[in-house]
Amino acid sequence: MKWFDNVKAARRSWRPLIIAGLLMVMLALAWLPMGELAPGQRSNKPFLYVTYQVAEPSTPALQDVLYDIEQRIEARHEWRLLDQQQPYGWVLEVEVQHGNLLQLNGRLQAPEEQLSADSIQRFRVQGQWETFGALPEQYVSILIDLIKNGHEAQSDL
Repeated sequence: MKWFDNVKAARRSWRPLIIAGLLMVMLALAWLPMGELAPGQRSNKPFLYVTYQVAEPSTPALQDVLYDIEQRIEARHEWRLLDQQQPYGWVLEVEVQHGNLLQLNGRLQAPEEQLSADSIQRFRVQGQWETFGALPEQYVSILIDLIKNGHEAQSDL
């Protein structure tokens, strides 16, 4: 009979813990968002759609610089890349051209949800051909700053 009393006491001591656990699970489920979220709201990282272009005449050296920029943009973790242009994503147009200087031009457009007069940023990185290795790094650094500042301003609204 003594053993049976110990089992009842053990069962009674677990009951409050089980009830507390169930309450915590119910509170967690109630806290989670319900319904459909727009794709732009599913992540706190900005979405980015990129197009690449080399000005004519295209040379293998210009293609290499463009490839370097593409690889640097794809390797970054600050944003999520899109396969197609979407209204909730930033749009970047990258152009590489060569005149007297090697020029990396960028045109960054804010998501369509926030279009205004200052929603398009144009920027350029240029230098001598001897510095072509450092130019893509500077280009991506400027791009990171522009998107970060724009996304923070967008989030503050």
